[in-house]
Amino acid sequence: MDSGAPGDIPAAIRISTACWLTSAVVFGIVPVILDVAGIKFGQSMPDWAVPFIVAFAVPLTALQVWAAVQLQHGAGWARLLLTAAAVVSVLAAPLAQSALILAGLVLTLAGAVLMWLPVSSRHFLSVRDGAQAEALNRHSERCPTAGP
Repeated sequence: MDSGAPGDIPAAIRISTACWLTSAVVFGIVPVILDVAGIKFGQSMPDWAVPFIVAFAVPLTALQVWAAVQLQHGAGWARLLLTAAAVVSVLAAPLAQSALILAGLVLTLAGAVLMWLPVSSRHFLSVRDGAQAEALNRHSERCPTAGP
């Protein structure tokens, strides 16, 4: 079951997705661009570390964007993955005290909270239950039971 119609997706999920996507830009893409350009934005990073940051930040940011988009389709794995990302972000936040990083952290936490609200959980359950019912219908069409 694809719950991709905007009317079917609760506002909390849509806003959570927007927070996660904005967080990916603020927390993932902009710092990488600034690091590559050699612009210091409140954190001290040695020049030798920049390629390693880019090598990790780009794929992780892409994964965050993909998972955020999958939230709208009711993908439970995406909610779990993004929750793990929020936990890692909170644990790493004391290491980076720039306003840019803290803004990204606020967006990350807002996205995490919104995707676990009761209305969001009902959406995920509804999508999961719909997918299970659809699979059961397909199975019963392929394997009809013998009648009396």
